[in-house]
Amino acid sequence: MSDYSVLVIGPRRGLVEVLRKQRIPFSIWQEKQASGWSGAEKLLTSPLWKTTDKIKQTLHNEFADTRCTHVIAGTEAAVYPASIARRVLGARRSETTTALRCRDKLAMKEYLCDFGVPMTSFLSESSATDAAGVFEILGCPVVRKSRKSMGGKTLEIIYRERDLVLQKGNRNILEKYVSAPEASIESFINHGRIEFTNITEYHEKGFVNFVPAAFDVVLTNAIQALNRSVIEALKIRWGITHLEIYLTKNGPLFGEIALRPPGGYIMSAIQHAYGFNPWEAFVSMELDEPFDFPDRPLAYTAVEIFHPGAGLVTSVKGESPLREHPSTREFRLKIRPGDRIPRRESVGQDTGHILHASDSPAARLELHNAFRQQFAIEVD
Repeated sequence: MSDYSVLVIGPRRGLVEVLRKQRIPFSIWQEKQASGWSGAEKLLTSPLWKTTDKIKQTLHNEFADTRCTHVIAGTEAAVYPASIARRVLGARRSETTTALRCRDKLAMKEYLCDFGVPMTSFLSESSATDAAGVFEILGCPVVRKSRKSMGGKTLEIIYRERDLVLQKGNRNILEKYVSAPEASIESFINHGRIEFTNITEYHEKGFVNFVPAAFDVVLTNAIQALNRSVIEALKIRWGITHLEIYLTKNGPLFGEIALRPPGGYIMSAIQHAYGFNPWEAFVSMELDEPFDFPDRPLAYTAVEIFHPGAGLVTSVKGESPLREHPSTREFRLKIRPGDRIPRRESVGQDTGHILHASDSPAARLELHNAFRQQFAIEVD
């Protein structure tokens, strides 16, 4: 019998596959009905509640008799329920205050400001008295997001004062717009020590990710320093973090940090770039086990996410050359001519993706541009 028994809240396929492979008993709490979780000792489909009382009630009702040494959160919405579950079920504990700050963009930024973390100007929408005052403080345009949203689902860019109808209820954060390239840094952490990092370039935000980024030494060091300062300030003890950054002319600015594995197929890109399974590494960090990380990348990968916009698919051109190219590591297309594509509401929505690997950053960029010329999903 394994020494471990894991409750996975917000399951991800790669995570569950590692637990199965390592014969670690696991249960699952998922928000929506989904298949593919064979082997789970218990499978609960229920909302991932946002209030402590609701979370505790669900845990007592559904998992009180479940042996649990560790609780792993796979998604953004699972981070806070997981922090409560660790206490209720007697699992390895994390800082609940850290989870709270990382689920609330306003609390996160207010807290990190006290540690001198560089970031764009912001304010709570509920504290604003009028639109003119907001534009005077933040400039034009103004960015509005839900304090607890993910994947860009609620993001608005507002250019005119008359379009900013202030909403009370303390639900949104308003920010100064930053016109700059973006990137992220993924960190594997245990006992407060950063064991491994990868920097991802958002070559085209929401559509193309380069892993690892090919930034110069000065920018790379600045990103690493910013990442360390945020992780230390938030007292993050273990797991994986995904920190998003604006690359301004005056240096990197903090965007936000998530205490869970990244989306955008970045985990797959890390695997093909560095030659290790990041899901296995993630489980090792969560279970307090050693993991042998590489010193450098073996390849330079790119992920392009397909989403041509809403409409009826009329044709798909150039699929075979991309699928069969020797540099292609993954290719998936979810649509065919005649299918109707809905409007994209978050970066988590796509109609497929390609992941390819090259032996240098220059070769990666050249291949990406060539594939762009060859492949097209046309919609009407």
